[in-house]
Amino acid sequence: MSEIDDGFRARFDAQSFDAQSRRLRMADATARQLVQPAGSRIGPRLQQEVQLMLVHAGSMTVRIDGGEPRTVPAGQICLLLPGHTEQIRFDPHEDTRETLVRGRMEGATDRMRAWLTSLRPTRTLSSALTYLAREAVVTEQTRLTADGALVDALATALLWRFIAEFRNLPAALPQPIEDARMFIHRHLDEPVTLADIAAAAAVTPGHLVRMFNAHMDTTPVRYLWDRRISLGVELLTSTGLPVGSIAVRCGFKTSFHFARKIKDATGLSPTELRTSTARTAPEALTAADRTG
Repeated sequence: MSEIDDGFRARFDAQSFDAQSRRLRMADATARQLVQPAGSRIGPRLQQEVQLMLVHAGSMTVRIDGGEPRTVPAGQICLLLPGHTEQIRFDPHEDTRETLVRGRMEGATDRMRAWLTSLRPTRTLSSALTYLAREAVVTEQTRLTADGALVDALATALLWRFIAEFRNLPAALPQPIEDARMFIHRHLDEPVTLADIAAAAAVTPGHLVRMFNAHMDTTPVRYLWDRRISLGVELLTSTGLPVGSIAVRCGFKTSFHFARKIKDATGLSPTELRTSTARTAPEALTAADRTG
């Protein structure tokens, strides 16, 4: 991926995306969790799609259009664009575990393509990027894809989040908060304490609480429970999983505690919420039964 002068990037960033630019989307998207064997290689190949590769363990080295190789360690994401030749080498010492979200790029203007090419293709994974990719994978695993429309929407959101984080890098949250949020999103179904979250963020519990209050107007523990409740509402309204199973997946020890929190948040019991939304299609019930 060639480097384009900073002047072009600055001129583009100085203007808001126009209506034509905002039509950029991903189509026919797929999302998979993959394990690449140690020492394996891909390419050289001419990339045909947009690929977003989130590295969770191991690493990979990417060379684009014969340029300098870039190492992508665990905890980073790499954007690959159509029309570029790439070679990928995976960690020679351990398997590389990644999430791959890919699809056709539609609606990209020549100007947008040039701007995307100008970006550094890698960045540190944020909790939002991790969450969107995970939701895309879960959507495919549970077959709640709405004939592919939902996966396309999540893949498009992932690409736009990648773009937004580059355009608004100075406004990014402090790294300890991002690390804490990522840890929370990965462990919603497990017993988690403030000390656990602070250890993942490499700060003291008191300092993490102060940072959350200053930047997010909440505390780490409240954020954890808010995410659990949000996931519970999503599963209640989009799957046919039993309430007890959803409670476990969301980190609640009992169905009673889960039901109380759902009612506090929505004013409805889990059953009432599921009935009122009436979004659970018969095929979703079947898929959920097979997977859960």
